[in-house]
Amino acid sequence: MNLKLIPQTPWALSVIAVAGCAAFLLGGLSQAIFIMIALGSVWLFFRTVNRRLFSVFPKHGDLPVDHLPRRLWRVFVEVILQYRVVRDRPLVGILHALVLWGFFAFAWVSARHMLLGLRGLDKATGAHTWYEAFVAAWAVAVLVGMVGLSFRRFVLRPKALGKLSPTSGAVAFLISALMVTYLLGWWLFPAASPAWKVNWWFHTVAFYALLVVIPISKHLHLVLAPVTIFFRPETTSSMRPLNGEGEDLGMIHFKDLGRKDVLDVDACVECGRCTDNCPANLSGGTLSPKEIILDLRQGLLSGGDVVAGTVEEKQQGKAFISEDDLFQCFSCGACEYVCPVGIEHVGRKILDLRRGLASEGRISNDRVNQLFTTMERAPHNPWGIAHDTRQKLVESKQFPIFDGTHEWLFWLGCGSSYDPHGQAVAQSMRQILDASGVTWGVLARETCCGEPARRAGNEYLFMELSGKLVESFEAAGVKKIVTCCPHCTTMLDKDYRQIDSYTQLGIEVKHHTEFIENVLPKLALKPSDSKVTFHDPCYLARGRGVTSAPREILHAAGITISEAAHHGQNTQCCGAGGAQLFVADDSREQGKQRANQRRFAELMKTKVTTVAVACPYCPIMLRDAANAAKRDDVEILDVAEIVARNLC
Repeated sequence: MNLKLIPQTPWALSVIAVAGCAAFLLGGLSQAIFIMIALGSVWLFFRTVNRRLFSVFPKHGDLPVDHLPRRLWRVFVEVILQYRVVRDRPLVGILHALVLWGFFAFAWVSARHMLLGLRGLDKATGAHTWYEAFVAAWAVAVLVGMVGLSFRRFVLRPKALGKLSPTSGAVAFLISALMVTYLLGWWLFPAASPAWKVNWWFHTVAFYALLVVIPISKHLHLVLAPVTIFFRPETTSSMRPLNGEGEDLGMIHFKDLGRKDVLDVDACVECGRCTDNCPANLSGGTLSPKEIILDLRQGLLSGGDVVAGTVEEKQQGKAFISEDDLFQCFSCGACEYVCPVGIEHVGRKILDLRRGLASEGRISNDRVNQLFTTMERAPHNPWGIAHDTRQKLVESKQFPIFDGTHEWLFWLGCGSSYDPHGQAVAQSMRQILDASGVTWGVLARETCCGEPARRAGNEYLFMELSGKLVESFEAAGVKKIVTCCPHCTTMLDKDYRQIDSYTQLGIEVKHHTEFIENVLPKLALKPSDSKVTFHDPCYLARGRGVTSAPREILHAAGITISEAAHHGQNTQCCGAGGAQLFVADDSREQGKQRANQRRFAELMKTKVTTVAVACPYCPIMLRDAANAAKRDDVEILDVAEIVARNLC
């Protein structure tokens, strides 16, 4: 749809006038007025939707339609049942659900109401059906919902909702007016009486006024939310593959936004859930996922050019989003997990904007640039540690070298290769692999998969590193990979599948908790009576959707799990993701607990002194927090270490 398909003002007014005249001749003045109000409001609705959506809708960006039954079910659960809205804010969610469900109940009586406008008000009957009484009960429920929501919005005024919006007040008034006028017409005024007719017109005007207000406000989400929820992924959004045929360098200009991006920015309900749950924001940072989306909307609708730039460029109006905000993101996916309308903040927006800045050499963050420099140099790992460290581990622990005859390649990754605790986890994993009876080996030499580089935006460096790695996999005949790092798992099972040569290899990738769960019947485990709390890694729980595997493993070892307040897909980030382990500016978080300290404090509320993890980044961050809290009594163990300790 484009602007040419929506009648311009002179033509629209002419059509409305002609239709009104025809209705007057065929029916009367009442029908003529009704037709002109109806056509005018419908025209204004589509004209505004066209301006906000279709006139800027891009020609690029695929809208996925795979797993159709699953997507339709998600729309039913999250839109019709309001599951996500109620889950995260129960009281507010129920009030919101009452309003939505009330409108579903009103659909039939509203259709009859509008039909009466065409037939003539004198043809109204005084007969009351059971359904009208049913809808009257829902009208009361909707009024209760609107009173509660309005009290919160205009009296309590939570910070997350932002500034007061006139359109929010208008929508609240119009919805309430619809309910009151329906109740008056159903209960108080005799059908076709003068008072009833006046009330009918008030209801009609409120209905069509609402149709005009919705597309000029955040309430456009009423139309778009089912669409954005249908197209969103099950897990945290991935970075899109760049278009190799064009000059695609990431998201730089507003014209680079894809179709889902445009839907997202117009569907935002401005509820602030994303910012309320953003660990960077909670730790004192300026990053607000909500403001990222609203800035994208403002720039898109105002005809902006460059999306992101320095703080100074944003202040000068040369950019709409600050680089400083973008590089605070942990890419943990908390914002997407709580978003009630399916917006993809992380991979499709924040990380792609980082990529645009890196592609044009416009990153002013010294820590980020230093990370790129470190990874560009041999041995190409983010720590800049010599390859000899990994070589000594492989030789001293006598890890078998993968030769193509082994079933599984044990991918160590940088965390298990260079971090001391990661090396201990690798040794435990070796015991499990041997006990499971599978054949396995490690590569003689590994190159970093490029995860920190790509998450920080350096697509060129990622392609260089991934190219070498794909060649290594092909030469070695790798068919199955297991790794202890959720970040490496995500790269090898998602990002790398955007590379044709890798996809053609048909490699199966498993996180080590998935692997261990599968081989549990082959492992002889001693019973244990210990208790732990399990910290779900963001990239495993939200990024991969794996939450039951590590718990099944711990239960199989006889371990009792004391869950933290935030667990499973609702986990709380340790603060290492999105390359933050290597680029975070700790001074930014002064005055508030850092993300890892917040998470550690929450874990300690379980009164358990053993924390189980399943990622090499998490113990680094949690141990740092334990040291800051002077909690030397707390033991932080990977799931693999716990299993290895319990092997018979």
